[in-house]
Amino acid sequence: MGLERWIGQWPVYRQLTGPDRLGRGKAAESPRSAALGPRTDRADRVADSVCPYCAVGCAQRVYAKDDRVIQIEGNPDSPISRGRLCPKGETN
Repeated sequence: MGLERWIGQWPVYRQLTGPDRLGRGKAAESPRSAALGPRTDRADRVADSVCPYCAVGCAQRVYAKDDRVIQIEGNPDSPISRGRLCPKGETN
């Protein structure tokens, strides 16, 4: 591997020499992070639920694969929580 190619892989170098000066986009992306995707894409099904931890009753979307929960998110259609959950409700 040449020195120029090796240095070109450094995120700081890409940030300083490229258009992404703040390092919030492609400059900060590694090959591993570029290949990642959301866990919800692997879900077999999505079930609507209500958070059981307090009396507020925030709506949840529970993503499952092979009958195992893989992700819990807030339901943006809920007028109570508007898609947000507290740390207890997000616990998987």
